[in-house]
Amino acid sequence: MGLDTLLVALGERDEHRIDAFAKAVIDVAAPAEATVVIAHVLTEETYRAALEEAGEETRSLLETRFKEGVPAHPGIEGDVPDWVQRRFRTTADRPEVIERVLDRKELIQTFATALGEADIAYEIRGAVGDPAERVAAMAADRDADFVVVGGRKQSSARRALFGSVSQEIIESVRCPVISVREGVYE
Repeated sequence: MGLDTLLVALGERDEHRIDAFAKAVIDVAAPAEATVVIAHVLTEETYRAALEEAGEETRSLLETRFKEGVPAHPGIEGDVPDWVQRRFRTTADRPEVIERVLDRKELIQTFATALGEADIAYEIRGAVGDPAERVAAMAADRDADFVVVGGRKQSSARRALFGSVSQEIIESVRCPVISVREGVYE
C-alpha cells in the first residue's frame, strides 16, 4: 500500500496544537510526496447560527449559488467568512459564532501555509453536518490512505459522557488513523 492521500481532520480545538499537526503531517506526507486533504466540518447548528448572524444577504447569496450548482465550502476558501467580515467591520461587532468560524478559517490557512512551505500539495474540503460522519465520507470519497486526527487525554468517564469526535472518526473510517495527541511533537 502506497501513500498517495492523507486526510487531516482539523477541528476547533486543534488551534493550540496546529504546529504539532503540521510537523506530524509533513513528516509523513513529504517523503511519500502525498497530497494532503485538509478536512473541516461545521456542525449544522454552528453553520445555521453563523448564517443567521451573517444576515439575509448571505443566506440569499448561498441559496442562489446552490441553485446554480456552485457548492459552498462553509468557513473556508472565502465563502462565509468573507461575506461575514464585510458585514461586521470590527471584531467587537461580531457575534461569538462568527468569531469561531473565522478562527477556524485562520487555523486552516495556518496549516495550509505550513504545507505549502514544505512543498506538499494540498486541497481544502469543507462540509456541514456531523463531524465524524462527514470526515469518514470525505476520507472514502478521496480514497484516503490515512486519516490524521487530534486527540487529547480525557478520562473514560468524560469520554463516555461527552463522546469524542476523534474516537468516532477512528471507528468510522476504513483506513489507518494517525492521532496527534497533546504533548506530542512539541
